[in-house]
Amino acid sequence: MRELSRRDFFKLGRTAGDADEPIVHIASLLVRATETGCEAVRALIGSMPGAELHETGQTGKLAIVLESADSRAIADATTELQQLPGVLTVSIVAHLMESASALEEPHDAESTTVPAT
Repeated sequence: MRELSRRDFFKLGRTAGDADEPIVHIASLLVRATETGCEAVRALIGSMPGAELHETGQTGKLAIVLESADSRAIADATTELQQLPGVLTVSIVAHLMESASALEEPHDAESTTVPAT
């Protein structure tokens, strides 16, 4: 098995020509909050560009997807959510970085897996 440094790992799939291409950060968050906190989260997410709110069907639990060209904006939004009254926890469940052009490419509806090397 080939060993990779952390730097090499994060460069996987990128070529030298990708250096100038914009990167899009997509993060999914899970928020636990009181009823008042959920209302505050809904209001804030409604005013945030690149943010989507998804109801989970469970009282006090909301799922949020954030999209930004800057990872700092993801961190700032997470901090802003944590500071809302009635918000108990904000957990980043996933954070994906993808080239902007790759997000525009058509894809199959089926999931794909990467073969082990």
